[in-house]
Amino acid sequence: MTRSPANSNPAPSKRYRYSKWRWRILVRAFDLAGDLAAPIWRWFRPSRLVAPPRRILIVQLDHLGDAVLTSPLITQLRAAYPAASIDVLASPTNHEVFEANPLVDHVRIAERTWFERSPSRRGLAREVWRLGRSLRAARYDLGIDVRGDVLSILVLALGGVSRRVGFAMGGGAFLLTDVADWTAGRHEVRSRLALLEPLGIEPDLTTPTLVHVRDEDRIAVANELSEARRQRSPRRRELAVSSAKTLAADEGDWLEPEHPSTSSEEYNAADWTRGDGPHADPPLLVVHSGAGMAAKRWPRRHWKTLIEKFLMDGWRVVVVGGKEDPPLSRILEPHERFLDLSGRLSVTRTTALLELADLYIGADSGPAHLAASTRTTSVVLFSGTNNHRQWRPWSRRSLVLRKRVSCSPCHQKTCPLEGHPCMTGLDPERVHRSSLRWWTRTRRAFSTTHSNEASPELVSQSAPATAARSLP
Repeated sequence: MTRSPANSNPAPSKRYRYSKWRWRILVRAFDLAGDLAAPIWRWFRPSRLVAPPRRILIVQLDHLGDAVLTSPLITQLRAAYPAASIDVLASPTNHEVFEANPLVDHVRIAERTWFERSPSRRGLAREVWRLGRSLRAARYDLGIDVRGDVLSILVLALGGVSRRVGFAMGGGAFLLTDVADWTAGRHEVRSRLALLEPLGIEPDLTTPTLVHVRDEDRIAVANELSEARRQRSPRRRELAVSSAKTLAADEGDWLEPEHPSTSSEEYNAADWTRGDGPHADPPLLVVHSGAGMAAKRWPRRHWKTLIEKFLMDGWRVVVVGGKEDPPLSRILEPHERFLDLSGRLSVTRTTALLELADLYIGADSGPAHLAASTRTTSVVLFSGTNNHRQWRPWSRRSLVLRKRVSCSPCHQKTCPLEGHPCMTGLDPERVHRSSLRWWTRTRRAFSTTHSNEASPELVSQSAPATAARSLP
């Protein structure tokens, strides 16, 4: 649904989102100079407004999870402008999300960005100039910076994009033609959808996040699991009767005992699907132990304890992650129901695996948002780095567990406090217990409905009452 175009005017920000004072000072100085020069520039070079836009560019130069949170914006842009070409300027770490999206026509990948985990300031101005100039030939009618970042806005301006939409709180508002309202602490999906309002588009807050998966990705994941099953099947049959367990909790039985198999041939490529037949697999837990920065990582010894508990309960456990994540298999004893796929799956294949998972557990990182996009029940271990209400996955099947600390949010890459209390304080036994309870509750709540569960604010009365929990 569209409205008449809004009359937004660029406006300076009275509050910047940067946590470091030096960035606030630099951006404020940049804005003061720009506010003086912008009126003169607009007099000689007025913006060329094309309505509806024929070529649209979205700038998303940060990380994997951020790209997933932008998918509802793309969905609604396509619905509003079905004839337009939608391109994305992406980073080396998030481009797979956009390349898999059939609503995106073309993905431009920046060689380097200023959002890298350890960015180098050397040559940064040259890279901004290069990226901006590379856009000019495309003659984009509309450009949207979803982050609220002064350098990204500068790229749009240097690229000659006619209409530029973004936020003022990151600086560079004088370079924008339309400024969207920014609300501190608002969920990132809601903020991204607010960028539609200056375009006269009514945001739909029920739109889910979505990462598109191809059938060949699902087949590849099925083959990985089937191969692992074939390799362990002799030992698995021996343990099926003697070691299969029934989990019990206050809510009742959690899973049925594993049934023995009579032949290894019964475990073929079709067995990876979930089912309730006599040879159905036990529940599948997918774990991601890594995170983009040290301040968000849960101790490896806690991961070891947690995974061992799930294995003792009879679950299958598969670990995912990037090549930079140290394999958990190095600290765990070999087990017939444990598989470490760290560094072996692409983004879309990781998403295909998460489609099969009964439960996902991970830190505040990209795979948590992938899990939310598949509607998989998930538990996210949040550090004190960011505001969890702003950055949590966009799904009511996602439970946030965090340790309440007075220094949150700190916005630090490495915890400056001894012992890293916000993460070490998340006890693995309590995480195990909370995760099982959450799995049972969501399985009950959503077993009889397939309604849209995207927005954490929009959920049926049968859904779990809470999606965040602070541990004392």
